[in-house]
Amino acid sequence: MAGGLQKYTVVESNNLGLGQVGSAYFNGTNTYTPQSGKVVIAIQVIDDCVFSSATVAESTDFTDQDTAEAGTNADVFGTDTFPAGVTIYGRWTAVDLTSGAVMLYMGS
Repeated sequence: MAGGLQKYTVVESNNLGLGQVGSAYFNGTNTYTPQSGKVVIAIQVIDDCVFSSATVAESTDFTDQDTAEAGTNADVFGTDTFPAGVTIYGRWTAVDLTSGAVMLYMGS
């Protein structure tokens, strides 16, 4: 199996989209960290939210995260308010909220 975006088969990709690797509702202001061996691959905003930071799992050529090297806790979302209904895709090993509520979907 190839790495990066081609890491998953079609079936595995569909299962990830359905949350079959796991999900978590998070509305705290402390840090959410997924289980060992897992990363957050999608964040669905439930209540308008502001992120304080997110720890990038791996840097890619497809993001504009100049200061977000793999494993760093960076302000990759700025101070913008994300409205309910928005889904953000990426790979994070930790997520911090300032306010709001999100559903976090896990991958490996």
